[in-house]
Amino acid sequence: MNMVPSWAYEFHGHRCPFMPIGFRMGQLAMRQMQVEREKDHGLFAFPEIGVGHPQTCMVDGIQIATGCTYGKLLVEKTGIGKLAVTLWKAGKIAVRVATKPEFMDRLGQFEFFKYRKAGKEPSEIPDAVTN
Repeated sequence: MNMVPSWAYEFHGHRCPFMPIGFRMGQLAMRQMQVEREKDHGLFAFPEIGVGHPQTCMVDGIQIATGCTYGKLLVEKTGIGKLAVTLWKAGKIAVRVATKPEFMDRLGQFEFFKYRKAGKEPSEIPDAVTN
């Protein structure tokens, strides 16, 4: 899988774990579907984040990887409340990618989340932690 391009962090606004997770989810789904990044209007993303879901940053990563953007009306949030996305190519195939529970358990142990639980915004967390 490709690394997250440096411009993606500038677009997103800060460094956090969930934008790169969304990027990798989008790449994995596209690879499984054998499709390219969407230039026009044939590929759709359905992130399963809920209302007020704290990991909404993953949607930016999905958009960056897949080309399925809100601006092209190719992203629709499902409201289910999971860290997952279904990618659908009209007339072809759909693939769902989700994080494993054990991954999420380990992810919560990183120092980044100590800052977040203390009320710090991601952009306020030291680079040594976010990198």
